[in-house]
Amino acid sequence: MGRQIPLAAVAASSSVISLLIFLSPSSIAFQPPSCHHYRHHLHPLASAVVGNVEEAAAVVTSPITGSETNIKYPTRRGSEVDSRKIINYKTQNSNRSSVDNNDEGSNSGSSSPLLALRLSHILFASKELASQTLDKLTSAEWNFEQMATSVSNCAETREEGGSVGWLNLSEKFDNDDDIEQMKNPNEHLDLILPPSARKYIITTPSKPGDILLVESNRGVHLVQVVDVMVDVRKLSYIKARNDKKKKKKQQQQQQELHEEEGGIMIYQNDMELGERKVGERHQQGTKLAGIMGGALLEQSDDEISKLDLTYKIETMGCQMNSADSERIEGQLMSLGIRPLLDDESDEEEEEVVVTTDNNDGLFQETKTIRKRKKKPDIIILNTCSIRDHAEQKVYSYLGPHAKRKRDGEDVTIVVAGCVAQQEGQSLLRRVPEIDLVMGPQYANRIGDLLEDVANGNQVVATEASHIMEDSTKPRRQSSVCAWVNVIYGCNERCTYCIVPTTRGVEQSRPVESIVDEVSELVSQGFKEVTLLGQNIDAYGRDMIPKRKFSDLLRIVGSVPGLERLRFVTSHPRYMSLGVVDAVADTPAACEYFHIPFQSGSNAILKAMGRGHTREKFLQIVDRVRQRLPDAAITADVIVGFPGETEQDFLDTLDIMEKVKFDSVNTAAYSPRPNTPAADWDNQLSEEVKQDRLRRINELVLQHATERRARMMDRVVEVLVEERNVKVPTQVMGRTTHGYIVYFDGDIDQLRGQLVNVKIDKCQKFYLAGKRTEEPVTSTRL
Repeated sequence: MGRQIPLAAVAASSSVISLLIFLSPSSIAFQPPSCHHYRHHLHPLASAVVGNVEEAAAVVTSPITGSETNIKYPTRRGSEVDSRKIINYKTQNSNRSSVDNNDEGSNSGSSSPLLALRLSHILFASKELASQTLDKLTSAEWNFEQMATSVSNCAETREEGGSVGWLNLSEKFDNDDDIEQMKNPNEHLDLILPPSARKYIITTPSKPGDILLVESNRGVHLVQVVDVMVDVRKLSYIKARNDKKKKKKQQQQQQELHEEEGGIMIYQNDMELGERKVGERHQQGTKLAGIMGGALLEQSDDEISKLDLTYKIETMGCQMNSADSERIEGQLMSLGIRPLLDDESDEEEEEVVVTTDNNDGLFQETKTIRKRKKKPDIIILNTCSIRDHAEQKVYSYLGPHAKRKRDGEDVTIVVAGCVAQQEGQSLLRRVPEIDLVMGPQYANRIGDLLEDVANGNQVVATEASHIMEDSTKPRRQSSVCAWVNVIYGCNERCTYCIVPTTRGVEQSRPVESIVDEVSELVSQGFKEVTLLGQNIDAYGRDMIPKRKFSDLLRIVGSVPGLERLRFVTSHPRYMSLGVVDAVADTPAACEYFHIPFQSGSNAILKAMGRGHTREKFLQIVDRVRQRLPDAAITADVIVGFPGETEQDFLDTLDIMEKVKFDSVNTAAYSPRPNTPAADWDNQLSEEVKQDRLRRINELVLQHATERRARMMDRVVEVLVEERNVKVPTQVMGRTTHGYIVYFDGDIDQLRGQLVNVKIDKCQKFYLAGKRTEEPVTSTRL
């Protein structure tokens, strides 16, 4: 929850005193029903003509190739970045699902996949008061739920923080006799949101986090969209594994072959045999179908209760993928599917007859037990497409599991993440044993998609969709530190980056949802939270009205009981000096900044489409050093970008020397699919790229050593996370700078504790020391 707002604070302004007067519906001045969107007006979905690319972005001359190209917004990926327009369910639904001429299980239809909106509202007597309150909510001075509790004129929702509940979007407003005879799904909301207000909300493009100003005969509403409900199955491509006619024909052919060979069934190759076994397995029913049936129908049948379904998830890539994997695991465990332990094994008994005993002439039997490592029933590969050969790594990993399925084993194969989003249906063609392909936007909806898999279908879910709030809790990999997503996707169009293609447009979560999640984590004993976003400084710019990331930092940092707050990843183009100030002013915020600058050359930055200069980046660093002189600064850098000269590379090394980063993630440029730079003619040789990578890594190690050396003899506060895997008698934790620290201690006693440690050893990427009662060496101004 956010800060408490006393009524006295609301009444401090003379223009808001009247808020306390109209606490009964009878005091509302009735006005003609009309609806307005605060400051902005968007055309209703019903009349919008929407495409993925509304108009081509400006064409400019590339400073590297000298040719005309759209650097900032490559038209091949679309220039539109408003999720309200791109995620247009009414135009997507018509041709999204297919079941290969098998009507059974088809999800195609005319109804929209977008089912409902979850809303909250505050009711006012006048538009002026509503507008003033909206300004305060936008600047994060006030909290929506607490304002609703304090001043809303709606007696029905006031005590519940303004919660309206779900608004069914199937409601019709046409004057038609047949429609009038239909039951109105939102009739129960008439006393809260009259039909005129509901009509405007339903026909106005919006997304979670938006606040609409709507007038009705009750007064003026501030309506916040808290969440959406989407039928993800209607957005999925569904392919039936067993077409009935095709299966019948195959059975006839196999029978004829069986008779021709004298009763001996002959198969041409392993693939054909595998397809038969897969088909038979789905015909007989799978363990997944049993679990899903039990979970969906709440059955307690003995056979279902005996099912023990396990999963194993392999995660590649960044923190965003790690957070997605936690959400996937939370969904699976809510269905009764458990993680496979590393040391689990199956047991098979073998009876062995021992020779006759000479004394009594009796035979003795003994049993020996042979163990073999147990294999998971569900394999989930959460993929990353950033690095070169990402697709090949996926196919290589899937090979053994695909063979299990061809051999007739009951195994479900899921490919998730960025490669899944990038490749889509082509993954099914390359590896037909795959059951489910799903993009990152469906991480917390895997349970819905597995329902179709359990019915014997292959499913591809890669369509754009609003990110829904989690219906289940993530399975956190740590009991001390937690990831919390605040914004999904990226609207940037860096010419080397595939992220906008694989993770979609930016979608910020509502402030209240973020605060609620952090508050719950603190109540569970978590001490540190890292806010996640591909471009976290862009938080709130996709909302109406817009919000600021610096405000979010202050709000989350004030959650009672939160010891530490971190955030990644910043973008120099959008990172404001206000973010630095927010970190400096928020005690819980760690003195740590991860700001990828990618190159020290303005020419290369322009060719990359980064939208910032080296001077802008150094200005941010100067602000950090001014407000937090001892703060850690880390970054990402790409060397060997197409057209990069030796001088361009030296400019990058120059920034390294000026800043002296605590750590830098370095990479040699590798072309990625569907990115403009991949097609440029001025690619550098691998020899040049590897030479520059070697040189910059040497400087990274030098600076990392120098930066950690300053910690010698300091007393630092360490948040203990885990055991030192190499030295079991030691524990591992981190400082506020993000430095790893090892020291002697019992992990069972110290996990989650803040411990003062005096540093007596400084290495390139870790520190070591001893516990002390001395106070922490202060470094903040």
